[in-house]
Amino acid sequence: MRETFRAMLVLVVVLFFGAAKLCSSRNTSFSCIEREREALLKFKLCFHDPSHMLSSWKGNDCCEWRGVGCDNNNKYVVSLQLRGSVSDRLYSYFIDDQQSQLYLIDHVEEVVSSLLELRHLEHLDLSNNNFNSNLIPPSFGSMKQLRYLNLSYAQFRGRIPGELGNLTRLHVLDLSHNYYERLKVDDDIQWISHLSSLQQLDMSGVNLSHASSNLFQLSLSSCSLRNCHLPSHNHPLNFTLLGNIQHLDLSANFFQDSIGQLSKLESIDLSGNQLSGSIRDSIGQFSKLESIDLSFNQLSGSLPKSIGKLSKLESMDICCNQLSGSIPDSIGQLSNLKSMHLLFNQLSGSIPDSIGQLSKLESMDLAVNQLSGNIPNSIGQLSKLKSMDLVSNELNGSIPDSIGQLSKLEEINLADNQLSGSIPDNIRQLSKLESMFLYENQLNGSIPNIIEQLSKLERMDLSRNQLSGSIPDNIGQFSKLEWIDLSGNQLSGSIPDSLRQFSKLETIDFSGNQLNGSIPNSIRQLSELERIDLSGNQLSGRIPDSIGQLSQLEMMDLSSNQLSGSIPDSIGQLSNLEIIYLSGNQLSGSIPDSIGQLSNLEIINLSSNQLNGSIPDSIRQLSELKMIDLSSNPFGGSIPDSIGQLSKLEKIYLSGNQLSESIPNSIMQLSKLELIDLSTNQLSGNIPYSIKQLSKLEMIDLSSNQLSGSIPDSIGQLSNLENINLSGNQLNGSIPDSIWQLSKLVNISLSGNQLSGSILASIGQLSELKGIHLSGNQLSGNIPASIGQLPKLEIMDLSGNQFGARFPA
Repeated sequence: MRETFRAMLVLVVVLFFGAAKLCSSRNTSFSCIEREREALLKFKLCFHDPSHMLSSWKGNDCCEWRGVGCDNNNKYVVSLQLRGSVSDRLYSYFIDDQQSQLYLIDHVEEVVSSLLELRHLEHLDLSNNNFNSNLIPPSFGSMKQLRYLNLSYAQFRGRIPGELGNLTRLHVLDLSHNYYERLKVDDDIQWISHLSSLQQLDMSGVNLSHASSNLFQLSLSSCSLRNCHLPSHNHPLNFTLLGNIQHLDLSANFFQDSIGQLSKLESIDLSGNQLSGSIRDSIGQFSKLESIDLSFNQLSGSLPKSIGKLSKLESMDICCNQLSGSIPDSIGQLSNLKSMHLLFNQLSGSIPDSIGQLSKLESMDLAVNQLSGNIPNSIGQLSKLKSMDLVSNELNGSIPDSIGQLSKLEEINLADNQLSGSIPDNIRQLSKLESMFLYENQLNGSIPNIIEQLSKLERMDLSRNQLSGSIPDNIGQFSKLEWIDLSGNQLSGSIPDSLRQFSKLETIDFSGNQLNGSIPNSIRQLSELERIDLSGNQLSGRIPDSIGQLSQLEMMDLSSNQLSGSIPDSIGQLSNLEIIYLSGNQLSGSIPDSIGQLSNLEIINLSSNQLNGSIPDSIRQLSELKMIDLSSNPFGGSIPDSIGQLSKLEKIYLSGNQLSESIPNSIMQLSKLELIDLSTNQLSGNIPYSIKQLSKLEMIDLSSNQLSGSIPDSIGQLSNLENINLSGNQLNGSIPDSIWQLSKLVNISLSGNQLSGSILASIGQLSELKGIHLSGNQLSGNIPASIGQLPKLEIMDLSGNQFGARFPA
């Protein structure tokens, strides 16, 4: 619809000025009007012009200047076409792109003052420039010869002046998309009704929430009021006065009602409103409709059969509603349909065979519904189809062979269904295919040898199926492939060496298969690789030194394999690495000091290996680190003091090692720490009193060490603590009173220590508590009755203490 609107704007311009009017007089022998030349030079001085849009504005004949159009007979300036060169309009009002716009550096009144000297000006386009959040000057209303005025995307703000109502010759007015500070109107905007010649109006983005009723008493052919805060009731539109309208955009407002019978409509956009109820049968009466967008509403019920009467319809978008029932067979009558989007509804039943009659269809999106049954064979008749998305339905059966007839198909998404059988060999005929998503089905068999024919493929996801066999040896011939995901299948064999030919590959995921052999050394040639996941296979051998050449790598997961040998020193060359998982292998040796060079690293997991030696002091350089997991290795020595320099650290897992000496006080400087697990080591000494500084701590596990002394009273200041495990140490003294004030506590385990004293009655206030483990201590006194008030308590072990005989009821 928007493309049609732009085309109409161009047509209006051509009709207004024609070939004779807009000739720039290059073939005439006299120059432009001197007064108007001076006015244009004055206009030029009002702007900073980094894109040199006005660089040609010099010399005597202003009719030769860029963007200036003159009358061929008397050399009057009749047109200024000075649209900024920002190609992406959405980008232009979020980003201050001074390199491609005129940027106002003078008073905006000076701009209009110079334009008023152009007394025959009929066409003025200042869109996509930067007027620096100024108000639209009322003096624009004095330019009474104007027939075309475009101030869109120009960063104006505030009230639209009523003086624009003086522009009675205006055919086109565009004030849209001035979003830096939204344009608005007064309650009384009758001035718009004075624009008796107006045919096309775009005020998208203008706040019309307080505008008076019966705004438009005009015979408009096109009207766009997108995102104008128009209310459901008492809005300023009288649809009975818009009987001649052909193009209507009221999207992103608050409409709940219908728009009446606008029989001449060719395009309508009501997306992003609050429309509810069902689509009426009368929709079939809009016989001239070419485009309809009802997306992002609350429409329910089924699609009416009468929709098949819209014989001129080219685009239909009814996505993101609550439509139910089946797709009517009459949809096959929409012989001109090019785009059909019915995604994110609750449509059920099968896809009708009649869909094969949509011979002009280019884009079909039926994703995220409840469609079932087979994909119809007739889909092969959609000879112009470029994009097909059926993801997240309940489709079953095999992928039809006829899909190979879709010679223009560029994107296919059949993921998250219940499709079975093998991937059809004739998919190789889709020579224009750029993306293929078949993940989360029940497809079996091997990956077909389709590689040579699909030379344009950029994205392929066959993950979470039941595919078996090996990865084809020539897979590297997908020369344009950027993303490949074969994870969660039953693929076996080795990773083919041809992988090195993936010169553009950014993501590779072969995780969760049965791949064996070593990681090929040729992986170093994947110069664009950002993410690699080979986890959950049976890969063996060493991590190749050449992995350090993957300079763009951000995530590497080689966990849960049988990799052995040491971590290569070259890993420190991966300067962009943010996440590394090497857990669950048989890696040995020490952590290389070069790990400290990974300045962007946020997560490191080397758990469940055979790594030894001490934790390198170089980890202090990992300033972005949020999680470190070195658990279940035989690391020895002490926890380095330098760990306290990791100011962004949130989680520490060092359990199941042979770490000794005391817990360094520097850890208490980690103000963002949420979890610390130092269990099953040989740590000794006291629990630092400064533990109170870890105000965000939710879980602490220091169990199975050799810690001694008392539990510090300051632990009660950890108000976010949910789980505490200090069991299996040599702690003595009483349980601090403050521990029973931890209102979020879910589990507490202090068993296997030498704690004495009694349990306070205040334990009954811990309403979230599910588990209490205090066994194997020297606690005495009576068990408080308040313990029976714990509503979520599931398990309690108080055995091996010296409690009195009485137990609470």
